[in-house]
Amino acid sequence: MNQMKFFPIQDHTRHLAKCFLATATLTLALHAAADYWPQFRGPNRNGKATSDAELLREWPDDGPRKMWTYEQLGFGFSSASVTDRAVYLTGMEDDEGFIYALDLDGNLQWKSSYGRDWDRGHRGSRTTPTYSNGKLYVISGYGKAACYDAENGERIWAVDTLEKFDSPNISWGITESPLVMDDKVIFSPGGSNGGIVALEPETGETIWVCEDVNDRSGYCSPFVINRGGKKIIVQLMATTFIGIEAENGRLLWREKRDPAPSHGIQAVAPVYDHDRGLFYVTSGYGGRRGQMFKLSEDATSLTRDWSDSELDCQHGGLVLVNGFIYGAADRNNRNQWLCMNLENGEVMDKINGVGKGSVIYVDGLLYTYGEKGEMGMVNPDPDDFRMISSFEMKKGNGPHWAHPSIADGRLYLRRGNALAVYDIQAE
Repeated sequence: MNQMKFFPIQDHTRHLAKCFLATATLTLALHAAADYWPQFRGPNRNGKATSDAELLREWPDDGPRKMWTYEQLGFGFSSASVTDRAVYLTGMEDDEGFIYALDLDGNLQWKSSYGRDWDRGHRGSRTTPTYSNGKLYVISGYGKAACYDAENGERIWAVDTLEKFDSPNISWGITESPLVMDDKVIFSPGGSNGGIVALEPETGETIWVCEDVNDRSGYCSPFVINRGGKKIIVQLMATTFIGIEAENGRLLWREKRDPAPSHGIQAVAPVYDHDRGLFYVTSGYGGRRGQMFKLSEDATSLTRDWSDSELDCQHGGLVLVNGFIYGAADRNNRNQWLCMNLENGEVMDKINGVGKGSVIYVDGLLYTYGEKGEMGMVNPDPDDFRMISSFEMKKGNGPHWAHPSIADGRLYLRRGNALAVYDIQAE
């Protein structure tokens, strides 16, 4: 017979209180997790997130309310990584790279140097900090990977990946935001000895190296998918499109890009339809750059389905929403925003929008950040593809190349030395 437990009144009250607190804590944790933007391109690295907050469906003429601005960042192109407690970015002061930790009211909590960063062409920090389990992971333009305590900025470990794996640097410096998955942190130093590497997140020790990549780094950040019973790291290198089994570093596919990417630049991560195993891959600088690939059921081979010359996105990213790809063209359809059908490459519509720039998607809307500083809200409906509202980001210096971030009803825009934060919650 099952025994029933009885509690004295006081104990029963305490027991209920503990249950309530546990439930509330879990609810808050789930709420916070849903609204995190803990790495480059959002929670799943696809430029998309859901929001627990109800967001504005249009903005006032002068834009949403600005909550605060921080203008003492070093120069760089890092996006904001946001948790429930802090905002993290990187920037350069003179030739030195720093991680900056701000609280949610815009006050500097700490900054820590990770050493020399990219001081040559298009100088500035590239890496967006990746937050995971109380730690931050970055990699400099010179290939120095490092891990820091997110609470106080103390360095835990550092590895010079170019030196350790005998990898060559690239023309405008390693441009990558580390991928943390399971018990590994992934970097793409490139070359015949480095390729893709997995390091131990706690110590920086090498777990595996995929030397079969044999290609230089291509200015892209990896992401992970699941197919055929495997976790697969997907990455664009300088001239190839590759998939690697995350567990052991085994190369699953290596597709030579045709035509070859200009300047060895493939800075835009592919979009991926998980249900159908479809990838769309593209790069900038004109030409017939876009291809759609079908991934086999066992995730070991790719079949090219169609190619296009419409969407040669340079470095502003793409999003996939309900079977449609959204992004800005570079030289083909110069600076226009496209809505394209993933299944067949048909362009459903084009708009001028904010001009060439970066894009993310939250709560049914596209957020587009133009290279000249205009921020736009766009309706993604293929039958009503249009810009709803816009405003200008005026703070900071240099190009508007950092991708936007959204967390907990706030929009984070970075330009050079400045981060501006806007309240986009509906009243």
